[in-house]
Amino acid sequence: MRDDEYRRIFENEERFWWYEGMRTVTASILDARLKSNPVRLLDVGCGTGYSIVWLRKHLVDTQTFGIDSSPQAAEFWRVRGIDTAGLASVDRLPFGDIEFDLVTCFDVIYQLDDKPAWEAVHEMNRVLKPGGFLFIREPAYEWMRGAHDLVIGTRHRYTHTELRRMLRNSGFKVVRSTYANTLLFWMAGFHRMLSRLRGASESDVQPVPDWVNRSLLKALQLEAVLLRRITFPFGLSVIALAQKT
Repeated sequence: MRDDEYRRIFENEERFWWYEGMRTVTASILDARLKSNPVRLLDVGCGTGYSIVWLRKHLVDTQTFGIDSSPQAAEFWRVRGIDTAGLASVDRLPFGDIEFDLVTCFDVIYQLDDKPAWEAVHEMNRVLKPGGFLFIREPAYEWMRGAHDLVIGTRHRYTHTELRRMLRNSGFKVVRSTYANTLLFWMAGFHRMLSRLRGASESDVQPVPDWVNRSLLKALQLEAVLLRRITFPFGLSVIALAQKT
């Protein structure tokens, strides 16, 4: 990922519609399955750290740790008051076996080639306690590539089938899997097509007028409600909640 993108993320991820909306989707899926708060949680690829801040608020009394491989991202941990994150590679986690009850991974392994991506998922399994959960979310569909993927260094966008196969082959039982960001799918597809035609080289994380931000956020908040009862057959993201067997 380009260094300037971390600053852009830091400045927008608390209120930008996509980040706020996907946190609502995450809560919808996690809350439906986790009957009690986990004791120890690891956020793999925590970026600038707001995911840790949010997880601490949402899962009260949880010890929350994070790792990321980017020194640029780590510069923002101190600003957010995070002292439980460290620099490390996602495919070589600096923890012992069976240390965590829950591992989260928000849009991380898509930036890795095949072998490191598989190794990263194996590592997440290794550090989980038996019966522990992994919540993972990745961008969907290779054909949905756009200028944003160039900026953030996308190596592979996943399908539902690919992600489930990776999890099962790494020792997980898939408890729940679905696509998400579905209601805005066709609008996003049109935007990606235009960005390719124009030869654009900008990130999708760009400020928008408040009324646009609110409208797009409401679409994701509606999805979060629907996902308590249904599974989406397509979308911009693919999500899985898996349990260590």
